[in-house]
Amino acid sequence: MTSALSPVLLSEQLEIEIDDLVRATGLRVDEIVELVEYGVFEPAGSAPVEWRFSARSIALGRRACRLRTDFDLDVPALALVAALLERVDELETEVVRLRAQLLA
Repeated sequence: MTSALSPVLLSEQLEIEIDDLVRATGLRVDEIVELVEYGVFEPAGSAPVEWRFSARSIALGRRACRLRTDFDLDVPALALVAALLERVDELETEVVRLRAQLLA
């Protein structure tokens, strides 16, 4: 595989290996392993060499890398902030859905 991922249309069915996730996000393997332990990533497979990540993991990983860089966060803090931001995203989506129901 090349050193950079070429642009592709990401779908939920796309699965990538841990090395691809490292290249796509800027996170280190040890950080990804810890984030899996904290539940930020939920890979398929039983061991890091077998793990397969969804395309959604790329966005989560890039966000985590930005947080690490911008705020100098360690992995436990990254996991907490990532979980909170994910929840905010879910709530914003729910608000949009409920507003659409009210206007219908």
